[in-house]
Amino acid sequence: MTVPYMNLYLKKLLKQIKFPGLALLSGLLVIAAFPPFEQGYMAWFALLPLIAACLHTNPAGGFWAGFIFGLPLTLYTNLYLSHVLFPYLPTSLAAAAMIGLVVYISLFYGLFGLGAAVAARTGKAWFTALALPSLWLLVEYLRSVSFLAYNVGYLGYTQWGYPLILNITSVYGYWGLPFLIVFFQTLVLLVAMKKLQSAPRFIMSAAFLLLLFIGILLPGFMPGQTSDRHLKVSLIQGNSRPQSIVEGDVADILELYTGLTKNALEENPDIDLVAWPETVARLDFSNSREHSPEIVELGEEYGVSILYGARVKEGDRLYNSVALYRGEKEDIPVYHKHRLVPFVEYFPMEQLLNRILDLDLLLGSYSAGENLTIFRLDDVTLAGAICFESYFGDHTRLFAAEGINHLFIPTNDAWFGESIGLEQHAQAAAIRAAEMGVGVTQVANSGITISFNHRGEELFRSGKNEAAVFTLPLDLNTRDTVYTRYGNYFPVFWALFMAIAWPVAALRRAT
Repeated sequence: MTVPYMNLYLKKLLKQIKFPGLALLSGLLVIAAFPPFEQGYMAWFALLPLIAACLHTNPAGGFWAGFIFGLPLTLYTNLYLSHVLFPYLPTSLAAAAMIGLVVYISLFYGLFGLGAAVAARTGKAWFTALALPSLWLLVEYLRSVSFLAYNVGYLGYTQWGYPLILNITSVYGYWGLPFLIVFFQTLVLLVAMKKLQSAPRFIMSAAFLLLLFIGILLPGFMPGQTSDRHLKVSLIQGNSRPQSIVEGDVADILELYTGLTKNALEENPDIDLVAWPETVARLDFSNSREHSPEIVELGEEYGVSILYGARVKEGDRLYNSVALYRGEKEDIPVYHKHRLVPFVEYFPMEQLLNRILDLDLLLGSYSAGENLTIFRLDDVTLAGAICFESYFGDHTRLFAAEGINHLFIPTNDAWFGESIGLEQHAQAAAIRAAEMGVGVTQVANSGITISFNHRGEELFRSGKNEAAVFTLPLDLNTRDTVYTRYGNYFPVFWALFMAIAWPVAALRRAT
């Protein structure tokens, strides 16, 4: 009697761990699509076990499958934050913050699993085929819209290295990438399980191919603008310590960048523009709007324009900003960062928190900017989106809609050591370039300084954690994109689809 009882127990145990095991397998497989492995094609297959689990379980099981899937993936893609949390916060608080972030993001994957299991229970395979990619898309979109918006680790960013695939973003925005990735895998499973029969299978397959080919081919027919203007730029990577919210070393950092800039200009006197990373300078606009004396002196001596990151004080407000020196001393053009890093640049009751923790940080003390600033350098228009903002296409497209020739991303990635956080941030710039049809250059204080053309193709990349000067011509060519014109219409469309089709599918099942 013992052996049959043990066999029955093992069968029940295997049944209980089957779906969580499949979800965990997916969470581990998809990691291969992220740095440093960079096997982006894996994203098109790694979700098959997770989707299979969600299609064969109840809603509660679907939620836990999604949640379990999210744990290893979220931990892996966000482990770089340990370089920030543990050196600057008490160990217990840093660990709690890390655990809280992993759980928070994994809950979104849980929502996908829950919705996928409910959609599968309608019994309508055509609806399931469209519902799962829509749910994935909407869950990612939901993560991007609140004051806690945090887009690191998104599935679609794994496609940054495939310029042909990146064409999709110029039509649907970033959102087209995860939608098509999940749509493909859902179709494969439904066909393999013989859930999609004849006509529905043909229609769903045709819908996938139509969306895919429109995304890939349409950008080739969009009007573009080839620029005859050549702008030679020197990107200064100082390998300086993180200087965004840490106090001290202000004069030393500014001296470092002015010194490197002088060396660059003496070697290449024909440089048109020098670009510095995030928060190199400190500006006080409380009484007058002026550049710092060091920048004015440098610009006047060499007759060069300087685009630089600065911490700007205006009265009782503090901003993370980008300024352009182009010969004027006063009334300078400045852009204040709009999208602040939650719990770092923005945090409720920041004064109380800093006082309790006794931190040498300006934690949560920054204000968000409101105006969009376009920098003009002769007949060239430029813009700057600061660090974290490069993860938000709905923000950067606003610059492209104003007709800029190039977007700079000054950033402060020295926080992340040599972790994969550097690659993840750099790769986001490729997505933004393809979305907007505008060249993008990220200028890092350490990390990775990198430049992409208006199709998202990589043109230049620095090494990590090196003090160096990189002189190169900017890509000033542009092309129109559907995303620049219409923004996040794609997630809105699929949200409306779900709102209409889900009740219809559920009603037909009931009848």
